[in-house]
Formats: sequence, structure tokens, C-alpha cells
Amino acid sequence: MEFKFKTDTLNDSYRVEFSMGHEVFGRWLMSEIGTKPEKINALLAKLEELQSKQDVEELIEGRDFSLTLTDDDAIVMANSLYVDGELPEGEDFSHYDSESVGECGIEDFEAMLQSWLEFVS
Repeated sequence: MEFKFKTDTLNDSYRVEFSMGHEVFGRWLMSEIGTKPEKINALLAKLEELQSKQDVEELIEGRDFSLTLTDDDAIVMANSLYVDGELPEGEDFSHYDSESVGECGIEDFEAMLQSWLEFVS
């Protein structure tokens, strides 16, 4: 997973860009975590806690996106994909899948969060 963090000096805001297939991580980061170090640190602490356990899955539901953490992966999914508590299936879903769902290794996810924390601090 590749990413870039940028500062817009005109309005003193942040932007994020992620590699194809991981764009939803950028949307999740800005929407659910933002630039607050306490949120980033809390999530990093949660990752450390989960890494000491085996075969665990943690769901963190946000306003717009949900994050699922396992001992191997981090998965971000747009909450708008859920219909009556279930995910849609079939060919029509594949278009939304690439824009609204992303998965990466837990080490890459942790490295991204550490980089984001350094960038916004």
C-alpha cells in the first residue's frame, strides 16, 4: 500500500492519496480519524493490544466507515454498503467494491498510522 500525505498551505488543511485499491483508506482516515493525535494513538494502542492475541477480530464502527482489524489484516468498508445489515452480492457489487472496500496487511496499516501521526504532529 502506497500513500502520500500533503498539506494545502492555502487553507492549512491536509490531503491524503492512496494507491489504487486502497483509496478507501484515505477517505476513512480523513472522515473517521482526522488529524487528532489522540485518536491515532488510541488506534495504535488497539493494534498493539490485538497483536498480543491470536484469532481475534475487532470491528470499529464509525460514522461513514467501519474498520475491521484481525491479527493479519485491516479492512475498511463504507457503511453505506450495508443493506439491512448485510453486504450486497453479485456483479453489481464489484464496482462499489473497489471504491468502498479496501484491505491491507496489519503491518502496512500500522506503518501508515505511524506516518500519519508524525505528519500531523
